[in-house]
Amino acid sequence: MKKKTKRLFFLAGAAGGTMGGAPLVASFPAIWLLPGTSAYFTDHESVWNRMVFGHNTSTIDEEFPTPTPVPPGKSVVKRVKIRNEGSVACYIRAALIFSEPIEAIEGLDTENWVKGEDDYYYYKKPVSEGESTTELFTGIRVAKEMEQKELEVSVYEESVQIQKGNMVFHGYREAWDAYERGGQT
Repeated sequence: MKKKTKRLFFLAGAAGGTMGGAPLVASFPAIWLLPGTSAYFTDHESVWNRMVFGHNTSTIDEEFPTPTPVPPGKSVVKRVKIRNEGSVACYIRAALIFSEPIEAIEGLDTENWVKGEDDYYYYKKPVSEGESTTELFTGIRVAKEMEQKELEVSVYEESVQIQKGNMVFHGYREAWDAYERGGQT
């Protein structure tokens, strides 16, 4: 009858092939495969993305000659446009504030501007970078009776980008509704 023998592979350690008094027994192929196996099952890749964010900046462009005394019930020229100075197309809205009641806003452009329920005038079309809106109005007719000697006319304007991320707004109302909800779409 033949005797079966088992062979053990010993690795010679610094202390004469033992570690802590016990021989180093290892399956020789497993030790050599660990680094290769680890490299075989891992991978990595780096991608650097540079992003440049657009900004919308708009300014009021107006023609308003130095006012001379305007008799009550008469008109004064005031032409108001809003210019997109930013790097992206945007929608624009404006509010008009008068220190005294007026008789009328003259030359109001109702084809390109619409008055909202919130008293803002909304420009219907997107305004490209470097472009301006049409004139919102061309003049003001002063009331026949005023409480004060001067009439102050303030124009307040705001702009919002025509898109948020990859979503392009389909019209001024959708863009401003998203803005009113805090930018949520």
